[in-house]
Amino acid sequence: MAILRGPGSNSSMRSLLFRSLCLVVLVSSACARTPLKPVAVASPGPTPTERLAVADHLVRAGCLDCLLDAYREYEALRSISSAGQSATLGAIRAAGLIALRQRELGMADEGYIAAAKALSSSTPNLPAWIAGTLDVADILGVSIAGVSRPPASDADLDKMRVLRTNRQAYATRLRDFADVDELSAYTWAAFMCGSLETRDVTTADIFAAVSTFRDTPLIAFKQATCRGVESENLRALTVAEPRFAETAYLFGLVEVGRQKLDEADAQFARAYAWRPRWPSLTQSMANVAMTAEEFAKALRLYDETLAADPSAADARLGKVRALTYLGQAVEAIATVDQLLGERWHLADARYWRALNENQLERYEEAWSDVELADKLLINAEVPKLAGIIAYRRHKLDVARTKFDLARQRNRDDCETSLYLGVVLAEQRSWAPASDVLLETCACIERAERDSTGQIAAIRSSSEPEDRKAREITKREQLIVSGRRQMATSWFNLAVASYNLSRTTDARQYAEKVAADEQFGQRAREILVRLDK
Repeated sequence: MAILRGPGSNSSMRSLLFRSLCLVVLVSSACARTPLKPVAVASPGPTPTERLAVADHLVRAGCLDCLLDAYREYEALRSISSAGQSATLGAIRAAGLIALRQRELGMADEGYIAAAKALSSSTPNLPAWIAGTLDVADILGVSIAGVSRPPASDADLDKMRVLRTNRQAYATRLRDFADVDELSAYTWAAFMCGSLETRDVTTADIFAAVSTFRDTPLIAFKQATCRGVESENLRALTVAEPRFAETAYLFGLVEVGRQKLDEADAQFARAYAWRPRWPSLTQSMANVAMTAEEFAKALRLYDETLAADPSAADARLGKVRALTYLGQAVEAIATVDQLLGERWHLADARYWRALNENQLERYEEAWSDVELADKLLINAEVPKLAGIIAYRRHKLDVARTKFDLARQRNRDDCETSLYLGVVLAEQRSWAPASDVLLETCACIERAERDSTGQIAAIRSSSEPEDRKAREITKREQLIVSGRRQMATSWFNLAVASYNLSRTTDARQYAEKVAADEQFGQRAREILVRLDK
């Protein structure tokens, strides 16, 4: 081969070639001593088809976190032309399922049903059943495990009316496509499980319609929570798929039903650690706190509920009760005014406002509110409160009528009986007063025995020590209050017996309170008169 020569002699060229050869030898020698590291080859990663398969698997896995992960993956794949149509359908499916799960669990609406409907309306050539399924999913109420959350807004009421009017048409539409897609299958099951009108349809028949997906965790979860929590099946599902963190809330509801507050608290705490912004959860936790008489904790949790869902009327009413028991009457009335402005729980709102107005000695306003409550509620508490307000307004005839009605509705309320006896005594209806007050004494004795037994049970229980102390203190206070009511009853019995010329009875009851700080002096005066 000819060598192109540049300027210079042959010797210069030989010198250049010699130096080049030496350099090659030196480099080769160095390489022999230190081998070169292999260069890593970048992996191409999973293909769009493989990523779609993973997302589809997540949908069938069925936990809320799984559905959220699937939705994010579908959204990421929509921009890839080869996967765009399938990814869009997947995003609609996942968003619809997320919305259903969040709604049935009573979580805050994060806009997934709106996102699903927006994608559906803007995407051509989608199956016709998708839009109809999303329309039904959009109006289904909050319902899981046989527990339905009542409507909390006018929008909720409108959805209920639409659902009721079109129920048969929706049932037919959903049934026809129940076995076509995971979204249609789950919507069908949610529709059938949450309706009182479909109670004659067995769960076996409901889930026979979704045989294609029946063995998936997605549908297994719905089946285990269709008309009550099937605890063993749900627990097995959670063990097989630990990402079902939402089951902690359902197990908490089961423990509430069993009146196991500590166990409910523990389950709710797990759910709260996973998703703190969860209105139904925080409201359930607040309700447990109210039952445990932890009113400050309940107030905080009701506030958290309302922060996540300002339309949660039940939580607002719970807040009113918590504020009342905390002695914050002004704040309680302000919260009642919000309820009345929203036109929710009108009867209860009037009752609780009257109760707090009475505490503030606003007797005229309290009377107006309790009269309105009386037109809407039939129980013993409303006429009892009305009687107390009437008594403080010096309307003894009205008070007597109200207390008598309250006593007819609840014979175990010792305080109502005492109030009625006192009013009768002030009206100088001595014989009826004596009869009522004797029943009052027997009622108070029974109540003290019950409280004493409860204290013994609490002391031997496994409840936390701070809760035990609080519950015991409450019952000890009830015993002290009951004994004061007993002293009032004995003194009024002494007066009634004296005026009925039942001297032996008058002496017996007067002696019981002769040393009492409140009634002692007047009781001793009765004894002096009896000795004359």
